[in-house]
Parts: sequence; C-alpha cells; structure tokens
Amino acid sequence: MEREIRILILEDVPTDAELIKDELVDAGITFTSSCVATREDFIRELDELSPHIILSDYSLPAFDGLSALKIATEKHPDIPFIFVSGALGEERAIAILKRGATDYVLKDRLSRLAPAVSRALQEAGERAERKRAEQALKESEVRYRTIFENTGTAKIIADDHTLITLANKQFERLSGYSRPEIEGKKCWTEFVFAEDLAMMQNFTDQQERSPKKAAHPCEFRIADRLGDIRHVSGTISAIPSTNSSVMSFLDITARKIAEESLQKREAELKAKSEGLEEANTALKVLLKHREEDKATLEEQVLGNVKKLVFPYLSELKQTKLNNAQMAHVETIEEHLRDIVSPFLRTLSSSYLNLTPRETQIAALVKDGKTTKEITDLLNISATAVDFHRKNLRSKFGIKNKNTNLRTYLSSLSYR
Repeated sequence: MEREIRILILEDVPTDAELIKDELVDAGITFTSSCVATREDFIRELDELSPHIILSDYSLPAFDGLSALKIATEKHPDIPFIFVSGALGEERAIAILKRGATDYVLKDRLSRLAPAVSRALQEAGERAERKRAEQALKESEVRYRTIFENTGTAKIIADDHTLITLANKQFERLSGYSRPEIEGKKCWTEFVFAEDLAMMQNFTDQQERSPKKAAHPCEFRIADRLGDIRHVSGTISAIPSTNSSVMSFLDITARKIAEESLQKREAELKAKSEGLEEANTALKVLLKHREEDKATLEEQVLGNVKKLVFPYLSELKQTKLNNAQMAHVETIEEHLRDIVSPFLRTLSSSYLNLTPRETQIAALVKDGKTTKEITDLLNISATAVDFHRKNLRSKFGIKNKNTNLRTYLSSLSYR
C-alpha cells in the first residue's frame, strides 16, 4: 500500500489481534492500528482515530460484532467493515453481508485477510471518488441551472428534432407559455414568425455545419401566445457530446420600434428638406425676376423722366422767372435727378423710418443747401430745419460722432 492506513480492530483476544496485524505486515500493508474490546472504547476510537477500515470479531464477552456494525454504518457508512471470526456459518455470513458488512474472513484462513483489506479499501476509494464525482456533477448541474435560470436572457435547450427539452423563466415571459406547456411539447420552430422561418432554419444549418465557430446573433421575429410579434436577436450553440443545442433570445422589440421611428422621421425630414430646397429654388427665381422687374421699372422711370419731364423743365427755365421761382424749378430738377439716382434709392431702402420732410431736408443738405436756403425753399423756420437735422443724425447713427451730415449723405450715393 502506498499510504499508511488507520485500522480499528475490535478483538478481545490479544493473540488474535497480534496475528491479524502480523498478517497485514507480512502482506506489505503500511498501517497504524488501535485495538479495542468494549462498546465505549469502540465508539471513542471510531471518532478519534477516524479509521480507514474496521476489522471486527463476531462475538465478544461484553460487546458483539453486529452491534459494532450497526454503530459504524450509522456514524460512518463509508468505512469498510470486515468480520474476522473463528466460525461463521453460511446463513450467518449472508446475514451480516446484508446488514452492511463489506466482507468476512475466518481466523483459520488469515491468508485471505490482506487481499480482503486491499480490495475493501480499493472499493471504498472508488465509491468515495464516485461520490465526489457525483457531488461535483450535482453541484455543476445546480450551478449551470442557476446560470441558465438567471442569465437575464430567454434560453432554451432543444434536441436535434427542434423539440424544446428545457426552458428558463425568461423564455416563459417572452413566449407567454409556462414551462409545462413548453418542455417536451413544443418545438422552437413553432415560435418563429412564418416569414422568418426559412431564414432561421438556414441560420441553424450553418451553425451545425460549423459548430466550432463562435456563435453570432441572427435577428428575427417570434409570435407569443397572444399572437403579438416580438423582435429578437438569437444565437445557437451546440452542446458538446450531445445532440442538443442551447438557444438564446434577446428581446430587441423596443430597439426595433425606435429604429423604425427614427427611419420614418429621417424620411420625413428628408422629404421636408427636399421641399424646402425646391421652395428655396423657386424663391430665388422669383427674387431674381423681381430684381429684373425692378431694374426694368427703374430704367422706364428714368427714361420717362428724362424724356417727358426734363425737357419741360429746361423750357421753363428759359422763361422769365423771378429768383424764388427759378430756385424752386432748380430744386425740382435736382430732386428729380436724385429720384432716379442711387442716393434716394439707398436712402429709401436703408432708412425706411424717415418722414417725407426728413427725406426733403436730407436731399437738400446733400446738395449743399444751407439752413437759410432750406427755410426759404420749404417755407419753414430755421428751428424746424435744425430739429430735422438732429433727427437725421440720430436715425443715421451719427448723433454723437464727429461726422459731417452732408459728407455722410453724399456717401449714400455710392452704395
């Protein structure tokens, strides 16, 4: 034996106990032992020694092997228990084995003891290893079942015939069906929207042909119990060494609705933008026509004034006029020239809040008329002229600036 084993020996005859130990030593078994003969000592050593194996006589004066077997199987059922007795009939031997004994060896055939001990320890080790493996498997199943249940994603396990063998609570909520209605009764293809079924089957076929490739999602639709359509992103992965696959479904309905709403909004904005561009183009054409019409009108006005008004003014100036009349005629002629000149067009378009009187005085100041000359021409007081001049400087934004009003008005002719 590679390890040192601990042996609890229940024997009231010291020489028999020594024979048992000698037989094990001769067989090359490394061990430590404790030999007891009473119930109290047996129970104490069972706990303190924590033996790997128990070797017990069948009959003792103050205690018996069957009672010891009962105590051992109740407290430590995994410890092998071998009877080493002087005489055991066939019926008694069968009885003790049924009660849980591992084996029995007759004292007159101790050569069988070492093989029986080795076999019992090996079987105990195998049982312990199997138990550990079963416990590990059980813990693994619990762990993975917990993950399967609480992953936050709807999941199912389906066999190679698409039958659902396991579904988690998220899939219950997604589908609207309970697990008893799903597991072993429905195929996952029953939930796929009819128009997407061919695409999903092609997707699963590709996954089965390349099982080692990382699972990638596929977006499709499913119909729940009420017939409502849900958009999901699904993945499928084969479970190694089985004919089953695990499928995951992430509900992306809200995202899809938002995307569709955004696409609709973008289409509406695009249509409005195109409409605005068309309206802007039409407006540019209209403005261009307006500018052309305005230019044509100005040319017509200018031409009419030059052809129909200026000749008569020239003839009127040849007549006998007094100085005041001549001044009025000259003023009329000058104003007509201003009307058809850039000055008044600039003045009327840039300063729409000028009164008619302010426009008159602005034109006379631009022509170099003094306050005295303006009073005579317009038949108003000098105070009124000064008042209008201040209003003009205020409206032109040069009230508190060292800017000559006539110079400023003259600059408007070139704008």
